[in-house]
Amino acid sequence: MKLKLTAIVGLFVLGLRAQSYEILEHKHPINIVELPQLNTQERECNISLLPNGNSLFFMSTRAMRGGLGGNGDIFQSDFVNGVWQAPVALGSINTASGEDEPTFSSDGTEMYYQSWSGDWKSMGGPYYRAEKRKGSWVKTGSIGSNISRFFNLQSQANFGYGTDGMAVSADGKLFIVACGPDYDGPMDLYYSVKNDQGWTFPQLLGVSTTGDERSVFIAADNRTIYFSSDGMGGFGGLDIFKVRIEENGKLGDPINIGAPFNTPEDDMGFVASADGKSAFFIRNLDIYFADISALTEKIKPITSTQTLEKAPETPIETDPTPNEAPRPKPLTVFFNHDADQPIAQELQKLQDFNPNGRTLLVQGYCDSDGNEAYNIDLAKRRCETVKNALIRLGIASEFIEIRVHGESNPAATNATEKGKAANRRVIVSVN
Repeated sequence: MKLKLTAIVGLFVLGLRAQSYEILEHKHPINIVELPQLNTQERECNISLLPNGNSLFFMSTRAMRGGLGGNGDIFQSDFVNGVWQAPVALGSINTASGEDEPTFSSDGTEMYYQSWSGDWKSMGGPYYRAEKRKGSWVKTGSIGSNISRFFNLQSQANFGYGTDGMAVSADGKLFIVACGPDYDGPMDLYYSVKNDQGWTFPQLLGVSTTGDERSVFIAADNRTIYFSSDGMGGFGGLDIFKVRIEENGKLGDPINIGAPFNTPEDDMGFVASADGKSAFFIRNLDIYFADISALTEKIKPITSTQTLEKAPETPIETDPTPNEAPRPKPLTVFFNHDADQPIAQELQKLQDFNPNGRTLLVQGYCDSDGNEAYNIDLAKRRCETVKNALIRLGIASEFIEIRVHGESNPAATNATEKGKAANRRVIVSVN
């Protein structure tokens, strides 16, 4: 896929150096309040706020299962009768391996998050999707192959890779992540845009500096971005900045949101409600609240009372390939219960599958029988079976990507034998 730069090349200008940026001076008094009901002596960070402002999600390393903590889990607190409730762990999402960086769609029914559970490279991680169904979160698989490939390549090149904050816009079209070779070293912001072919390969965001950028949040207007940086001057340590995608699609100038939000310490994790009245941020790895309703519009997202003359342009456009060969429809190979080898008729489906020179994506699934770890392994073996069959048909191994889902994202109910049979499958599609 060929990429071309549009008018908003400013989104990924490289290497801004430390310089003076506008620092907001607030005329109204600002009362910053710690939320002790959300905090512990452990680490709380990477806040996400639903656009309605009534549900707060964050990562905490507090003990959750059997007195063990340290890897991090995602927690939720709801605002009920004027009080933030005690945080509740997302049991259907969290694992012993650590989950982090939750972010949500505009209606709060779709979540994106990070997880290091299992073999994240083969599962399409470390970023995943989940949907809220009948009040519970259900894992639905990888966020996208290009984003997964980016982290796979970076991890291989740097013998490991770290992240510290991810956000997806409420409309599901913009992904931004803070990442770098060493968690304790400088990070940069990278972004990806969702188009008709899926998520684009992540590119460096224009506000990245030679310093350290972390803790990104995209407000409900899909255009206002909050992040922290120590590479633009300010109060010392990490300061909180705001930048906006302007009406012409270009990034505006970053703005330091000023004191008392920024101090000589590391200040980060700023999130604002869609109505521009409430804000939350991280100080000393605890969660704080501030009423920002009386503050300048320069610190707030674009609210529904503000009229936009033009929608922001897409940061990256794709050039259609002239005379491109047709994309074959995905095909499904089904398996018997607890089997990693399908019957011959199922493998014969691959004979007429012509990828026309494209790379292939092989995705493996199971029914819900057995535990999660076993089902991941079984789905992986099923993928390997199909991959080997494709290699025998003349498709090079390096053009075949495997993604393992296990029992997540079922095609049918697991409450019936017919439904389980539909879930024991490998899907082959062009990537």
